Amino acid sequence: MLKENRSLDRGIEILETLAREGAMSLADLHRATGLPKSTIRRLLQTLIQRKIVRRSLADQLYRTLLVFPDISGEVMPKGMLQMADAAIPRALALTQQIGWPSDIHIREARSMRIIDSTRQASNFHVEQGQINRQVSHFGSATGLACLAAMGDGEIAAIYEALKTDRHWGPVRFGLDLATLMQRIAQIRAQGYAERLPAHLSDREWDTDLRAIAVPIKARGQVLGGISVLWLRTYKPVQGFAALHLEALQQAARDINAALDLVWDDTTG
Repeated sequence: MLKENRSLDRGIEILETLAREGAMSLADLHRATGLPKSTIRRLLQTLIQRKIVRRSLADQLYRTLLVFPDISGEVMPKGMLQMADAAIPRALALTQQIGWPSDIHIREARSMRIIDSTRQASNFHVEQGQINRQVSHFGSATGLACLAAMGDGEIAAIYEALKTDRHWGPVRFGLDLATLMQRIAQIRAQGYAERLPAHLSDREWDTDLRAIAVPIKARGQVLGGISVLWLRTYKPVQGFAALHLEALQQAARDINAALDLVWDDTTG
């Protein structure tokens, strides 16, 4: 086999393995493929440069940015690569500025999904985020920030579509449409959203943390959100926002401006 063909075959094997197994370390890929670590490392560097694979900041694991429906059964959210490219360096700069970490969420039909986090880069010890974890539109800070950035009609349509869903819907947070719209008005007035406690009995993730968030947009389209998290014992929400909201909003504006440069109708 020609050297070029052998490299191509090995690169495809790595991509198929990532699609099948999900996020993996270099050691995981070595065990799964049997390829030398030096070969895997070289191929990963090329795949990252070509934006086919990315290494998450939060857990340092490799993930494919290509969709292999027959292997993974998953569909990548539209615009995820562009959003990650724009948001991650600016979220990292925000964490370096204020100390506290950020999570980056992308908006999906039924929920918000974490695509990366700067928790490992923070000087403060907080629970480590889980990449690809889904959270509710109606209870998460980023989800509520996204809703507040939409028109009232679109909010009502999302509410109607999910109102009977006890896991992802508003019932989990005790929200009827009128109460939700009151909260949306408050979010719009104060310039940020905060997470809500769950009203059902299942344990809430990150119970020791508070979060505020603002939306991420590309040419006016709401794509997701960026949050800042801190320990509940540090400050109440209003006190934290007084210190750090301006920096969070500036990071979001910088992300939005970067996305505006690369976004078009085919991207989203």
